[in-house]
Amino acid sequence: MPRKGENAMGKKLAVDDWTINDILELYVANGLFVDQKYQRKLVWSLGDKELFIDSLIKKFPIPNIMMVEYSENDDDITYGIIDGLQRINAIISFMLEEFPITVDGKRGYFDITATPSTFDLKQEGKLKQKKPVLDKQICIDFRGYKLPIISTSHDTKTIDEIFKRLNSTGTKLSKHDLRQAGALNKFSQLVREISSIVRGSKTLFDIVTLETMPKISLSNSGLDYGINIEKVFWRKHGILTEDLLRKSRDEEIIAILLGAFLLDRPIAVISISVLDNLYDANTEDGKIADDKLVKCYDNIKTLFIQIFNELDLIYDETDISISEMLFASDRKKTDIFMLFFKVMLQEHFECKAIGDYQDFADTLKNSNGSILNKFEEKTSSDYLTENNTVRLISDIIGSHLVEVESYNPLVNEVVSRLNLASIETKYTEYKIGFTYFHSPSKYRYNEGRLNFKNVSQIAKVASAMTNIKRDSKNPGMIIVGVADNESGYKQWSEHFGMHAYRYNTHRVVGVDAEVKSHYNSVDCMMNAFKDRIDMEPISKELKDDLKNYEIISIQKRTLIVFTITVESGQLYNGKKYIREGSDLREISE
Repeated sequence: MPRKGENAMGKKLAVDDWTINDILELYVANGLFVDQKYQRKLVWSLGDKELFIDSLIKKFPIPNIMMVEYSENDDDITYGIIDGLQRINAIISFMLEEFPITVDGKRGYFDITATPSTFDLKQEGKLKQKKPVLDKQICIDFRGYKLPIISTSHDTKTIDEIFKRLNSTGTKLSKHDLRQAGALNKFSQLVREISSIVRGSKTLFDIVTLETMPKISLSNSGLDYGINIEKVFWRKHGILTEDLLRKSRDEEIIAILLGAFLLDRPIAVISISVLDNLYDANTEDGKIADDKLVKCYDNIKTLFIQIFNELDLIYDETDISISEMLFASDRKKTDIFMLFFKVMLQEHFECKAIGDYQDFADTLKNSNGSILNKFEEKTSSDYLTENNTVRLISDIIGSHLVEVESYNPLVNEVVSRLNLASIETKYTEYKIGFTYFHSPSKYRYNEGRLNFKNVSQIAKVASAMTNIKRDSKNPGMIIVGVADNESGYKQWSEHFGMHAYRYNTHRVVGVDAEVKSHYNSVDCMMNAFKDRIDMEPISKELKDDLKNYEIISIQKRTLIVFTITVESGQLYNGKKYIREGSDLREISE
């Protein structure tokens, strides 16, 4: 493996033998990254992982693994995995004792004393040896296995070409995965972004550490990590099978819907060739789509996410899934869903949304047979059938839609963050409210007044957010009126006797209930906040930043949003803090 200070690759490809131990050391040092434009989720089952590790122990040859070098300087060299994510993850997870394997009839876990890195993790209390343990010599031999690594410098054009050729034959990737992989135009970017938000795997940056990948991947049977696949929108509502979801059929559906919308064509004519063109900005269709997205990228993303969220909110309010509302049988589920979504898209484009969720769901549930039977009888979709079905759906749901105000950009940003993967906590802090609405007995005297500890925490978090890497697209943000854990939400719900809307793992409760109970208005509450923030041990610059809050409304719930824009280096009470996940850590100057 190239050592620090060595960079013989330049712009050329280099083939090296890296040992498994080299890979492990890079992983432990956070030197392995994943570019989600190429590798977006873990899909191997436990059986797949066990079989691969068995192949390595038996010293069977394996296909090449492709890496790209990210080098800011000679002392800071990291690598991105372009091809081989599943294999490297299997290696790391085995060595970190996530699963045992059987060797010569004996089943056991990796011996963590067999490598310096795992031994150090054991000494630090981050690993504890699971039993039974494989023979140590087997583990020592395993760590020395030489992996065929193809590495190159960060040259996007070369990487794209190599990746597509590596996956152009066989069954490594689905057709859509191959279409999407490495595509950099605005259309592909938007499909990728919407899809990841709906799955709950959206991250603020495309490049993430390898350690992060299990946390944003769909969980497998026997593998305790990531996103529960049964709670993902497509499975929860009975639209896609687990197999189709893993093969990225969800992304293909969104690509078809988005393509039909941007090209102003029926869904039925968005063929495989049209999709291929949409992913290529040099084609006529690709240019049309990207030209429109230059002007309205964020607005269209808002429309799509708004509809998906609204359909999930129906489920939260009524316990009625899309399957129950739309599908008279198991035939043509995805086709029917796309037509329904097309209607919702048209209505939301005209600033209309669902008024009464229960009535909406009941009406569709009682009417789906009459609407869709004729559509299901068709062997294939055509323009006329599509138009007739869209018209029928539109006529039925029209009376259940009400006019709403168009969303402002900040609402769009907050909704996007609410839908981010659960690991994305560094850049966003959620607070359920400002006051003691249900507090321990020692605070009873202060019930109905501003919670000074919350104010201090907001100030402290804000100072820490200035000391993490930020940009204009991803600033630090503190959002008040959101419960990010069930215990806090349960206290709030019991106290006020109200329910809230769920977005991913968050509950939008709003500050309306505490304003009604304890203050005359939102302005009154925020004036109390501003008076208290002046007493906090932070700079005037940061105080002014926190006083420059914005008030928004999501699902008729009022939220207070603080956007942290001041420069880095802010202190709290003379100490410098940094944001690590949802925690704060004091750092030295």
